[in-house]
Amino acid sequence: MSSSVIYAQQKDSTKKEVKKQSDLYLRAPGVVPGTLPEMREASYWISKMKNPDAIVLSLKEIKSRNASYQQRMANPSELDSDLVHRMEKQLKERPGLLAHIPDIHSMTSTELVDLTKQMIKTETDYLKSREFGNIMAIAYSEEELTAIENEISYDGSKVQITPKSGIVTTQSRLHIIPPIKPEYIGLFTNDKARWDLWNLDVLPIGTPVKILYISKTGGFLFVISERGYGWVASEEIAVGSTSEIDSFETINNFIVCIGDRVPFYIDADCTLVSGWLRMGDRLPLMGKDQRLVSIPFRNANGKFSIQEAWLKPDADVHVGYLPYTQKNVAEQAFKLLDNLYDWTGAWYGRNHATNLRDIFRSFGFQLPANGILLAAFAENPQTLNPNEGREAQFKTIFSNEPFLTLQICENSHSQLYMGEHDDMPIGFDAHGYSYKDEEGNDLELKRWVVGTIEMPDYFLKQKITFVQLY
Repeated sequence: MSSSVIYAQQKDSTKKEVKKQSDLYLRAPGVVPGTLPEMREASYWISKMKNPDAIVLSLKEIKSRNASYQQRMANPSELDSDLVHRMEKQLKERPGLLAHIPDIHSMTSTELVDLTKQMIKTETDYLKSREFGNIMAIAYSEEELTAIENEISYDGSKVQITPKSGIVTTQSRLHIIPPIKPEYIGLFTNDKARWDLWNLDVLPIGTPVKILYISKTGGFLFVISERGYGWVASEEIAVGSTSEIDSFETINNFIVCIGDRVPFYIDADCTLVSGWLRMGDRLPLMGKDQRLVSIPFRNANGKFSIQEAWLKPDADVHVGYLPYTQKNVAEQAFKLLDNLYDWTGAWYGRNHATNLRDIFRSFGFQLPANGILLAAFAENPQTLNPNEGREAQFKTIFSNEPFLTLQICENSHSQLYMGEHDDMPIGFDAHGYSYKDEEGNDLELKRWVVGTIEMPDYFLKQKITFVQLY
């Protein structure tokens, strides 16, 4: 057989082995049904605004709304009973999620031990609540599950809780179950939903935490933070006095990251990245140079110290919070367009609620990272029942201000209202759903998209709560 024939056969065999894109999940196009290509640009929506540069709320008014929300969540009896019921259900389903942060300093030693015991038990029960798989979607063995339980085991009768103050030194995952090996994640299906259910959220750099407990190996710290309770890798937290950590976190001269991901560097020439900021993250400024920032640092002995880092001259940051205008909200939102839908933040991504939280953090809002909790942010939220009919539904939706109104349905899914097109409400949304093309193929979204309110298809079939941030 000639060498040319052998080469031709080998080439043909290679062709057959090459995987096609269709062997993966099919990616939906950027322009989803019911929308236009130009809707994927912030300028399209800004051109429709009457007063895009007008200040909607002052920073003082925003802080007042934050404080009012915290007060309501500390006294849930004052909330709508149906909302309270849904909140309780949501908190039970996602261990680590908190409606408000408990004041651990006012607790007795016994109360603190009991609280820690209950929180850790809730997470251990979650580990046993269903069959989970590792990163390869292979179910855990009994030996592996026992090893995880031993890592987080807690005996209140033998433990004296002495809370320590800590600070997060890099963007860190807050785990419901500590991943004692890198491949240990909480995958529960390898079909439509592909997320690590053992992760709860992402803690930004500079987040103050209270350390309540240490895992068996010392590899993880059990903490309470503004984003809930759970386990954080020990090497990502520095321990310091309450006063020095408070002084770092509450400094008035700071920059806010207004980009999706912004690096900071080890030197003024910006040659080597030292870390990353996420939208809404803050860092103190060092002196008058608006490129030089303070970063929290963990010494080899675990103690907290402060070091300097540098931003590029064109870094997407702002000194202080952004002015709260419709235009700025639109521009912030579109920086996240097409980002992966990461329901639990395990891949350092965002979901429907955490997208909204980070966008509005740029202006000083402290929104919760859960749709049900988000529905309580407005003191007197407007609600809409599906039995009122489609015409009444749309009329109510259209009465709200675009880019300043959040829409949350009963199962907690949330989205940002953008406006209307052809008498159809359009929303900025991140979700894990798909839709069928003309040939019946499932086209996967699973990212932040401009879409109609008919996707997800359940949205209009449920009661909708409107949170008007104006």
